[in-house]
Amino acid sequence: MAKSPYRKWLLLIVKAGITGTLIWIVFRSVDIGETRDHLAKVSFAMVATVLGLVAIQSLLASARWVVLMRLFGPALPYPTAVRLFFEGLFFNQALPSTVGGDAVRMYRSIRLGLPLSGGINGVLLDRIAGLLGLLMLVLATQPLLYQRIDDPMVRTAFAAMLGLGACAAILLFSVASVPKGLRRWAIVRGVTQLSDAFRRMVRTPSVGVTVLGLSILGHLIIVSAIYVIVRGLDLPVGFVDCLVLVPAVMLLATVPISIAGWGVREGAMVTAFALVGASSSGAVTVSILFGLTMIAIGLPGGVLWFMNPDHRVVDMGDLEQMAEAGNP
Repeated sequence: MAKSPYRKWLLLIVKAGITGTLIWIVFRSVDIGETRDHLAKVSFAMVATVLGLVAIQSLLASARWVVLMRLFGPALPYPTAVRLFFEGLFFNQALPSTVGGDAVRMYRSIRLGLPLSGGINGVLLDRIAGLLGLLMLVLATQPLLYQRIDDPMVRTAFAAMLGLGACAAILLFSVASVPKGLRRWAIVRGVTQLSDAFRRMVRTPSVGVTVLGLSILGHLIIVSAIYVIVRGLDLPVGFVDCLVLVPAVMLLATVPISIAGWGVREGAMVTAFALVGASSSGAVTVSILFGLTMIAIGLPGGVLWFMNPDHRVVDMGDLEQMAEAGNP
């Protein structure tokens, strides 16, 4: 059953409260004057380069989604997938609303002819593939982390992050083996379909290697975008430092407790960059500029959504209702 409007708005209010609280906590340790000095160093060349890099990453993510859609049947054409991906970015990044960009992407793809399971699970698996790419990048950079940071608590935190990620992947891989008797519930059938597609992705090198390769390449582009901001602000942080720390920051920012990761990302960035000698003000400025970049990248998606005659927007509760009804 779909969530009531009251529950939707309550969730938004809670997220807004958490976002505001986290931002307030972060800014307590920030020198506002120093932050203004950093912002004064922002150049057009830096902004254009970062926007270009993030746009390329979004195009790669759209291609990854197309590959994953084929695990469930037909796939949308790439230009259509790009359009829907940017519409999703608009709702995820530019609007502090109860509407999730992933839900909008699912709904749009179903309306364009994808099977219900493919429309929903294709987007979910796309999210999972992105997280797996981040985890693999964190794993690959562990030797560099140990070279630069000898704090045992930091090393333990990174190890715990990898351990939790591995457990989640194993659990998802195993769900497809649940007894058939439990699959009479729609939610169980949906999760087992997702698990089965995840198994096929892992067991099919042509799909798995492509998807994870696109994920890792996309995250490396985001690391490069962060590094461009760092260099533009003259912070004492090298590219290898960004390579080691930024994936973990982005991973933490995906935890859905705030609006578009605001507050969580800033706190994680301050903590991470402090390990390599950057000031809180510098780290917060980097995070704010990156967040504004994501909003700017999502704005064209708003234009594309407005140009579409179907202006219905949905959330995950609406999609659950659609799944129970068996049609869009």
